[in-house]
Amino acid sequence: MMKPCNRVFAALALLALAAPGWTQAVVEDAPMLRLECGGIGLEESERMRAEIDMHALTVFFSTTAGGWVTDVETRVDEPLSGQRVEASCGPIGQADVPAPGRYRISASYAGARQEHWVDLVPQGGARLSLRWQE
Repeated sequence: MMKPCNRVFAALALLALAAPGWTQAVVEDAPMLRLECGGIGLEESERMRAEIDMHALTVFFSTTAGGWVTDVETRVDEPLSGQRVEASCGPIGQADVPAPGRYRISASYAGARQEHWVDLVPQGGARLSLRWQE
């Protein structure tokens, strides 16, 4: 006969083995709104530019004089589903969307805010340049 303490350990061990399967099944098929930020440094910038067609949208953040900016508070949301993602981006941001639709892109830098509505499709390769006064 098993002692009560051993039974508890055995039950916990079985739960630990089963838990990864539960979480994986839920996450695998769930399409998500995603925002990747970067582009600092030549290697990363070249990689992100080469991958434009793999993303729904690539956003370039710069000044009107042509200098790149970082730390742009960026948000992509799809109001009908309530999905949204936020990050501090720059000089490049790439968004992936779960389905074709109209998405709102909001960005704030140095106290100035911009908002744009964009029709996006997964892996559509759309581009948007956002510029701010220096």
